[in-house]
Amino acid sequence: MPINVICPGCLKRFQVGARFAGMQGPCPNCKTIIAIPKESLKMRGDLDDAESEKEKKRKNLLRPIPRLDMDFDPVQAKYYALGVCGVLLFTFILGCMPMYDLFRSLLATMMLCLVAFPLTLFGYQILWDREQFFAFSGEDLYRRAGIAAAGYVILWLVFECFLAATQAGVFVSWFYFAAILVLATLLAHPLFELKTRDACLHFCTFAFPVMVLRFFIGLGWFWQSSELIRYSAAPPPPILPGM
Repeated sequence: MPINVICPGCLKRFQVGARFAGMQGPCPNCKTIIAIPKESLKMRGDLDDAESEKEKKRKNLLRPIPRLDMDFDPVQAKYYALGVCGVLLFTFILGCMPMYDLFRSLLATMMLCLVAFPLTLFGYQILWDREQFFAFSGEDLYRRAGIAAAGYVILWLVFECFLAATQAGVFVSWFYFAAILVLATLLAHPLFELKTRDACLHFCTFAFPVMVLRFFIGLGWFWQSSELIRYSAAPPPPILPGM
């Protein structure tokens, strides 16, 4: 359950996760060190509670921690990147083999599901705002990344269905992509508490590798879908003389 906090310096109100109870950290607005209470502040008498928290901080009644933020972990990010690159390489090898279009599409869906989770984690690590009061980590981060990955996969599959059903041209394909981008931004913004621009970029860190994956498996770029469908369609049977 979120904890209501009032900064004793600028009196700005905000909420932090319950996992930060009993810790200290800088206010995102004025950088005053705030002692996080172990219980949520009541809405009535907020100013008195803020003064009380200021006294507790002065008396060092709450244990401090050096940082509340999440430093960029280059080793973890390297593993995410290597995993995604490995899937892309394997996809490229499979894409060079002859196979039915249905099997190719099913294989692309499976590879999409494999790269979705590491891509959402990697995107959060590189886009997380260091000015924020805290960062998601541990099980909480994995749960949020899992929800985002599932949402991104569903949105991308819906996008593919629209492309296939309408045999969209280049302009319409990009219009569909823009619509999916807006929906994905609305998903990532509350999940990771990113700024709107960063939430949009978070989906882009997912979408661009998926476009490469789509190309490697032999489905082409998404704006070429209608051309590939027309190219792969069987020609009409010839009209026999006298019929």
